[in-house]
Amino acid sequence: MFSASALLFHISLAALLVSAKAIDKRAEFSLSNGQAAQALNAKFATLAAGSPCDAGENACIDGQFSQCVNGVFVSTGCAGGLSCVALPLVNSAGTSITCDTIDDATTRIANTGATGGLTGSASKKRQATPTAPPACAAKTKRSFADLIFTKRIAQQDLPAVAQSWQTLCEASGGDIVTNTPCVTLAGVNGINALLANSDPCAQQDNADAMVTFAKSAGITNKDALIANAVAYRQHPRNALDIGGGLIPSTPFCQKAPQNAELNGLVNGQLDGVNPGIFGGPKFTPVAFGDPVSCPFGKTPDVSTCTCN
Repeated sequence: MFSASALLFHISLAALLVSAKAIDKRAEFSLSNGQAAQALNAKFATLAAGSPCDAGENACIDGQFSQCVNGVFVSTGCAGGLSCVALPLVNSAGTSITCDTIDDATTRIANTGATGGLTGSASKKRQATPTAPPACAAKTKRSFADLIFTKRIAQQDLPAVAQSWQTLCEASGGDIVTNTPCVTLAGVNGINALLANSDPCAQQDNADAMVTFAKSAGITNKDALIANAVAYRQHPRNALDIGGGLIPSTPFCQKAPQNAELNGLVNGQLDGVNPGIFGGPKFTPVAFGDPVSCPFGKTPDVSTCTCN
């Protein structure tokens, strides 16, 4: 017959054994969960708004939660400046898609034992932040102090930007069937080109396509369409915190436009970006002085942080 103390010891020992088994079981799926989350984040990095998808499919595109609607992804921004990411589950096998900070998401994945950062690729891990020239630091990052914890500098006008082109295009009198310019150059390619993960020249290419359409046969509002394309070309692109509180400026396109109406025009930079660092989710950060830190045809002067 056990004494009370002996019985308590055996109960405690049994509890420890059960707990140990639970820990071992959790360890079995913890690493695989982390690696699965990395694989999803790597996949998400290849997607864009308007990418084809299957019914019921969810994703994170350019930091936004995206759902499949009628065969294409439709995105909704996270609240509070957070970014949409895939995270490993803790108490069971699997992953979840949620809004979080990039730093916290990276830490959660690392806690599973998975290596390689958010996407699992060493080549995609953010390298040490380059040092901006002192002259750029003196520019005080515009209003960066107010946005230090913001993961995305929101642009609420993007739907209106797309709609403005679509409305003019549909009333243009031109061929709006071939290549569907009213939709493609607005809410598809037009918006995708303004996202932080887009190619630096995608915006200019889309603006060129707008001007080319404006000059096509049958157009009755050529001037209005070209004015819209000019305004679109100068619209800022989205900016994201790529980790460690760094919100870089968006790189500039390094080729000339096809249409003279766009000569000398470049995308603006949002208030809150770091004026001395250029980069993005798919572009390794570089300091001002790199060719992409100035528009095509201009040379960076690191002594003044200006383009000449």
